[in-house]
Amino acid sequence: MLTQKFTMLALSLLILLGLSACNTLPTKTDQDQASLNNPDNILNLLDPDIKTEEQAFSKAEAALNDGKAENALFYYIKTLQFNKKNIKALEKIASIHSHQQHPELAVKIYQDILAIDSQNQLANESLGLYFLDKGQTGKAKDYLTTAVATNSANWKAHNGLGVIADLSNKSAEAIGHYQNALAIQPGNPMLLNNLGYSYYLSGDEIKAKALFNQALGYDNRYQRAIHNLALIEIKHDNLLNATALFNRLMPAHESYNNIGYICMLLGQYKVAEEYFTKAIDESPVYFPKAQENLKTLATLETKVAQYKQPPARSDGF
Repeated sequence: MLTQKFTMLALSLLILLGLSACNTLPTKTDQDQASLNNPDNILNLLDPDIKTEEQAFSKAEAALNDGKAENALFYYIKTLQFNKKNIKALEKIASIHSHQQHPELAVKIYQDILAIDSQNQLANESLGLYFLDKGQTGKAKDYLTTAVATNSANWKAHNGLGVIADLSNKSAEAIGHYQNALAIQPGNPMLLNNLGYSYYLSGDEIKAKALFNQALGYDNRYQRAIHNLALIEIKHDNLLNATALFNRLMPAHESYNNIGYICMLLGQYKVAEEYFTKAIDESPVYFPKAQENLKTLATLETKVAQYKQPPARSDGF
């Protein structure tokens, strides 16, 4: 049986198989077949009974279904030794590397897939979300737009495009993408929160608040929606409501500190000082965050223009 000790060997095999040169991927030749039959070939030594592409892929799928990702990785690589253009095997290898926190390898393989099939939906979606996470919105938009064009039911791509639209202050466009995503994934708290974010940015706090509450109806501890609702409540001086919201997630002293911090950002300095003090008094031990925030507050000029902090978009793409 294959074990985890072969993980680094798998990475080496990917390089040896030349997966980074898909622009000139060779087809199977007599020479390739001879290599496959070579008893010194390390992949043959791992499982000499595998004689065909189909056998290798079947073994890979079985291993993955059993939760043995390392074993599956070898069999997918074995599949590629028979056929370097097997997109399903490439997709699975990229997915395994993504889950194992090897994003650079996954990105390279997805790019190799696009060299074979430029319209591949999974590769475009994955690369789009990767570059969005890296802040490269131009690249991300190109990939995600292709992903949506290939499959209009791709809710993750719609969500990513919504985030990009919000970053460009195009709330109407963002709302359209989030609504498309919700039509595919109704009741998703992240999407409801992101749609609420767009309505907030467009100036419609009523719809925003309703959507944040709707998100909490599906997950009453969804952190981003709680933060956003609390921000709106603080903005309208409903501090008790904001405290109750934060208390869903944290002890009282942390709730008071958060409220004080938001009030400080909003320019409500007296209220901020009151809540930082409450945080210190409420804490069972010395609460350094609130103390530090009090020091920051003391250094701020009293006539600074009020800063309105936008609510937080979900971190998940």
